[in-house]
Amino acid sequence: MAIADVTQQFVGSIQDVLSAVTQELLVIVVFFFSLLLWKHIGDRSKSGKPSKVVVSSPKTVPKQPRKDASVDRGSAKPLDTTQLKVLQSAEASMMQLLEQREFTRALNYYRTFERDGQDRAFSEATVSAFVQSAIRVGKLDVVERLLHSAKRHGRVLSTEFWRTTLKMLSSRKHLDTCLAIHQHWGSSLPADKVIFSCLINGALEHGAPERAATMLDCYCQAGLDPKDHVLLFRTYAAVNDVDSAEKVFRDLGADMSSLMTNLLLLTCVKAKQPERAMDRLHEACQIQKTRPSLGDANSVDNDPMVDVVSYNTVIKGFAQAGMLPRCFDCLHEMRSHNLEPDDVTFGTLLDFCVSDNDMSSANEVVSLLMNKEKPVDTVTCTLFIKALVRAQKLPKALEIYAEMKRAASNGGAKPDIVTFSVLIKASVDIHDLEQALQLVEDMVAAEQLPDDIILTHLLEGCRYVGNHALGTKLFADMLVVGVKPSEFTLISMLKLHGRCGAHEEAYQLVAKWESLYGAKPSVIHYTCLMSGCLRTKNYEQAWLAYKLMLEMDVQPDETAMATLLPSMVAAQKWQRVVTLVEVALKSQPRIPISPEVLNSSLKQMRAAAANGPASELQILMQTANIRIHR
Repeated sequence: MAIADVTQQFVGSIQDVLSAVTQELLVIVVFFFSLLLWKHIGDRSKSGKPSKVVVSSPKTVPKQPRKDASVDRGSAKPLDTTQLKVLQSAEASMMQLLEQREFTRALNYYRTFERDGQDRAFSEATVSAFVQSAIRVGKLDVVERLLHSAKRHGRVLSTEFWRTTLKMLSSRKHLDTCLAIHQHWGSSLPADKVIFSCLINGALEHGAPERAATMLDCYCQAGLDPKDHVLLFRTYAAVNDVDSAEKVFRDLGADMSSLMTNLLLLTCVKAKQPERAMDRLHEACQIQKTRPSLGDANSVDNDPMVDVVSYNTVIKGFAQAGMLPRCFDCLHEMRSHNLEPDDVTFGTLLDFCVSDNDMSSANEVVSLLMNKEKPVDTVTCTLFIKALVRAQKLPKALEIYAEMKRAASNGGAKPDIVTFSVLIKASVDIHDLEQALQLVEDMVAAEQLPDDIILTHLLEGCRYVGNHALGTKLFADMLVVGVKPSEFTLISMLKLHGRCGAHEEAYQLVAKWESLYGAKPSVIHYTCLMSGCLRTKNYEQAWLAYKLMLEMDVQPDETAMATLLPSMVAAQKWQRVVTLVEVALKSQPRIPISPEVLNSSLKQMRAAAANGPASELQILMQTANIRIHR
């Protein structure tokens, strides 16, 4: 009975499996025949319509490329009369707002029409007014947006629009915006010399001379006058293009100005070709001879082609190349053409002679300077004296000073306070106090009143030689004649007192300085006072100076602490050491002290069995998270 049941169950399972498989097979067969049927119908449909080709249909519109998101979708749709009247009224309102300096309100109103592309119908006058207003208020992003919108709408902007816009941008040094305009509108910009002069000058000032050079072709198409060619020479000088500069030079010929000639010569010099510059200078001189005289009514221009600057430029080129003989050749040729050397000429020559340590040539330059037919002014002589002092040639500088004194007696240039100050400091620097004092006497004889700078120099000289009595006398005498001492004078006096051990005088000077001279001593002066006391190991006087500083409400700094703290350690004034560290660590902001200095101080305290101060210092260091060395 059990076997029969099992057999029945097995047979039932077989029937279920066959039934499921049969259903699946039926679905597959139906899908296969459906696929064949649809394919057959499709083939018949294609073969039954051979004449209906899309291209041949006259009503078919070619598929247009997809518009960029920035293109106004309504730009092809013309505006009706009502819309135009609305826009004209809006323009009038916006122009009124701009005239009233209501830029933000006008711009917001403008943007209501910009959203659906109606701004394309605004006049150029409106666009120009918005651009100019945006430039005035510094809204360069608005300028770029308005110009981008104009280009998107295919608007052709007038030459006058670009002139006004670029002149405003250039005058306000918005050079990035100028260059951006050239980048986006370059081929569309009118070939106008005003427009491209703004762009070229902008590129040159922006440090992009290569960009400027690419604009020269359009600039030259604008019908240039001779004077307009200066911009070409400026650009060629910036890019070191000697060949192009020479071509323009020969094309202009007698129409060249001295500025153009000098730029040409500068281009040669920058290209490290001074001989080529000299050749062009000779060529310019020959062309100048063919021009009508300057007083002639037919003269092209009263500006000569060659001037003093021309020769100075070539001299500088030879000097940079280390060709001193050629510098003097150029100098002599310059004088043969009745051109007098100026301060730049002599300054260039003298600097080169001094740097090359060629004192014989320097003497020649000085002789030429002093023997000029035209009197040399005080500033020029002082510049020469400074150059010689810088080169440590004080005797030669004093020779020029002597010539100035001689010239002054004949009504020429006389030394001024700057001249005396330079020479006095130079004398003090070589510790020749006698020479410095002689110069002071000359100064008084010349009715030149000394100032605090000269007083400071003299006090430094007294410190060098340790003459305390002379220093204090000079200080007192200068006050009598009306010299107002400065903070630098105070420092010099403190150094002099410290050098000579006059600590009490230094202390009293600082204590009374504000009441006597109206200026409060700074932490620098107190540090200088303490340093002078410590020079002679006068620790008590140094501590008194520190206490005076605190009484005067002057806070110590890192230098003051670094000056005083080690001295208190050396003097084994342990409680003062703790006091200084406590002030430094609890100040706001904290006064930095080296951890090594603190650990060294702690170690010496322990070695001296100063347990109380050592414990206090250790606690301060631990509280400040300063690592303690074991």
